[in-house]
Amino acid sequence: MIVYKMRMMNFNRKVIAIVVVALLATGSWSCKKDNESPEDKVDVSNAYRNSSDADAAVLGIYGQFLSLHKTFILQNELRADLIEPTVNADPYLRQLSNHMVTKDNPYIDPRPYYSVILNCNDALKNFTLMVRDKRMSVDDYNKHYSDIGALRSYIYLQLGIQYGSIPYITEPVENVDDLKNISNFPRISFDQLLDNLLAFTQALPYQQVYSYPTGYPLVVTVDGSSTLKMFICKPAILGDLYLWKNNYTKAAENYLKIFEVENSNTNLNFQFDAYKVVYYGGSGYNDQAVRYTRYQDENSLLYDQGWKTMFSAANTSNVWNDEFLWGISYNTNYKPGNPMVELCSPQYGKYLIKPSQAVIDLWNAQRQNSGIPYDARGKLSYGVTTAGAYITKLTDNDGVVSSFNKGGKWGLYRAAQLHLRYAEAANRDGKGKLGWAFLNVGILNTFYNGTRNAAGSPAPVSFADIASMRTPYTAPYFMDAVSNSDFRGPWYRNTGVRNRAGVTALDVSYQTDVLGLEGKLIDESALETAFEGNRWPDLVRIATRENNPAFLADRVYQKLLKAGDPNASAARAKLMNPANWYLPFDWK
Repeated sequence: MIVYKMRMMNFNRKVIAIVVVALLATGSWSCKKDNESPEDKVDVSNAYRNSSDADAAVLGIYGQFLSLHKTFILQNELRADLIEPTVNADPYLRQLSNHMVTKDNPYIDPRPYYSVILNCNDALKNFTLMVRDKRMSVDDYNKHYSDIGALRSYIYLQLGIQYGSIPYITEPVENVDDLKNISNFPRISFDQLLDNLLAFTQALPYQQVYSYPTGYPLVVTVDGSSTLKMFICKPAILGDLYLWKNNYTKAAENYLKIFEVENSNTNLNFQFDAYKVVYYGGSGYNDQAVRYTRYQDENSLLYDQGWKTMFSAANTSNVWNDEFLWGISYNTNYKPGNPMVELCSPQYGKYLIKPSQAVIDLWNAQRQNSGIPYDARGKLSYGVTTAGAYITKLTDNDGVVSSFNKGGKWGLYRAAQLHLRYAEAANRDGKGKLGWAFLNVGILNTFYNGTRNAAGSPAPVSFADIASMRTPYTAPYFMDAVSNSDFRGPWYRNTGVRNRAGVTALDVSYQTDVLGLEGKLIDESALETAFEGNRWPDLVRIATRENNPAFLADRVYQKLLKAGDPNASAARAKLMNPANWYLPFDWK
C-alpha cells in the first residue's frame, strides 16, 4: 500500500498554511515527528481519519504533481516548434527536439505521471470510504473527490497526448514499480482514453470553477501567496476533453462557466475584467496590455508594467488574478525552486533550452497597430545575451531571479488560452465571426454596427444599436457587450487577444474560413502562450481533427531546418505518419 510519512494531527487553518509553504517549497509534502526514523511510516489506511487528513492528502498530491513541471514543459514544447536545445543540452534533449528518441531517454519515462496517478487513485478510494463511514461530510467529499479526480483526468490527458496507447488504471496499486508487468494492465487507444476521461470527469459531483471557495481551510494566503487557484479548474479540463472529442458546443459550455464565474462580483473591475481579455483602461487594475510610454517609439516598451507582469506579479495581484485561472507558485526561499531557472537561465541555470528561430520569426512577421514591425510579446517573452536567446517568461517572478531566488510559478491555464480554445470551438460550431472576434478585436468592435461619436466610439441611440452590442447567438455563444450610460454588459471591455497585444487584426475573410481561422488560432497560441506547455497538444489536436499530418510535421521541420539540425527532413518524414507522434511507452 502506498504510504505517507505524516504526523497524525488535526489540521487547523494555521497548520494548513505551514503545509502549503512546504508544498510550494519542495514540490512534495511530507511530515514526520522530530524523533521519527525513516522506517517509521504510517500506512495510508490510518491517515484518512477526518477532513483535515483529507486536506493534507490533497496538498501532498499537488506537491507531487508540481514535480511534473519540468517533464511537462520539455515534452509539450521541446517536441514541438517553439523551443530548441542549446549547445549545452545533452543528447537526450536533442532527441526530444528532433524526434529521434531512444528508449533509454530519461525524459520519456512515464513513471512520474503514474506515480501521481496512483496516489490520486488511493486518495479517491479513501475519500469514498471516509464519506461512507461518516468521517467526512458529503460536501467535503464532493470537493475533495472532484478536485483529485479532475487532476487525475488532466494527467491522463497529458499521458495520452504524449504516449497514445496507455494503461488506464483507476484502482489503487501497491507500488508504481508493480506496473513493470505491463501485461497485467492492458492499454487503450488515445480515443478510448478520451471517452473514459469524459465519462468520469463529467460525472464528478462538484464542478465549480474554483475547487474550494474562499474561507475553506485549503484556501489560505501565506508568504504573500494565495492557494485559491493552485487547484485544478474543473470546467477547463472538461472543456478541453470535449474539444479533443470535437464536441464543440459542450466545450464552449464549460469554457463559458469560467468566463462568467465573476459576473456577480461586487468588485466591478473584477466583474468586468476577470478572464475576459480586456483593454487597458488606464487605472492600472487591468494592466495586461502590451504598452509603450510613447506611441510609435519601440524603445519605450514597458517591461515592468502591462502584459509581461501577468507572469511576474504575485498571485494575489489583480493583474495575475484577472488572467490566471490555474497556477501554482514556488516559494522563493526554499530549494529546489522553479525548475525552469535551471533549464532557461544562462546566468543562474544550465541554459539547456531556448526560443526557436521559428517562433522568433513568427513574432517578427507580425505588425503592430502603431506601425512597429514586430509583435512585442516576443521581446516580453525572451531576452538575448552573448550566449544567445533565452526564455524569460518561465522564470519571471515577483522578485529578482538570482542564485538565491529561484521562485516563480507554474502557470497552467490562463484567460488568453481560454479565449483561443473557446474561439476554436465557436469556429468549428459555425460561429466563425465570434471566433474571429475573440482572436482579434473583441466582441463590441466586431459586432457593433450602430451610431458612433466623433472619436469613432460606439454611441448607441436606438434599440438596433444596442442589439448589435450583443452577439446574435444563443448560449453558449451569447455575449452581452452593451455599453451606454445606463447599463454595462459583462463583455463591454473585451478587446480580443491580438488587440490586447497591440498587433493588427487579421482579415475579416477568416470569419467564414473554418480551416483558415483554425490555423490562425493555433498560430496565435504560439504568439501568445509560447513556452507555457500548450504547443504539442495544439499541433496534435488540429492535425488529428483535420486529418492532416503536415500541419504538425511542417512546423517541426521548419524549426529543425532553421536550427541547422541535419535530421530535419528525416523528422518530417517520420511525423507524416501519426503513429510516430507518440513516445515509446517503455517501463524501465
